[in-house]
Amino acid sequence: MLHELGDAVVAPSANKFGKVSPTTTQHVLDDLGGEVGVILEGGLCDIGLESTIVECIDGATILRPGAISVDDVQQVLGHAPHSTASGPSRAPGMLASHYAPHARVVLCESTQEAHVLLAEFTRDELKAVVVNEPDLTEYAHNLYSMLRRADEDGCDVVIAVRAPQHGIGIAINDRLVKASAPRD
Repeated sequence: MLHELGDAVVAPSANKFGKVSPTTTQHVLDDLGGEVGVILEGGLCDIGLESTIVECIDGATILRPGAISVDDVQQVLGHAPHSTASGPSRAPGMLASHYAPHARVVLCESTQEAHVLLAEFTRDELKAVVVNEPDLTEYAHNLYSMLRRADEDGCDVVIAVRAPQHGIGIAINDRLVKASAPRD
């Protein structure tokens, strides 16, 4: 399709507002079903998280962290960008509650803490699952699939272990915080 068009295509995300982002064709079908006429199959997502959004007005400001880290942006610019924008949201995916599964998401700092919480939730007869991946690239790649799987499995609670706050871990934690935010 892109070859036939001869130019780049600008299109909105293939997901419904506020939902866990799709990372497979099946996720798109589950979310949009018959609402779209064509879905181009491009294989699995390479990264899994949405892109980094950098605003370049009056200097560079990271509006949404993504796979391109602050360090990567700094290397290109030759100086550190502003880490986050303040004020009203100027980029997609920046609401306080976003990327959230139906299950409640509880954040913790370690695998050990996650297993203590898992025991507490299961004692209270809640179906819970731990989301964690020591390899940050894999964590980013699989995060949305893990959140979707928790919903498919009927989990009440997702216990998510925060990533180290560097590199792509910043973007992972951004998505986890949004997934765990209270919903209206």
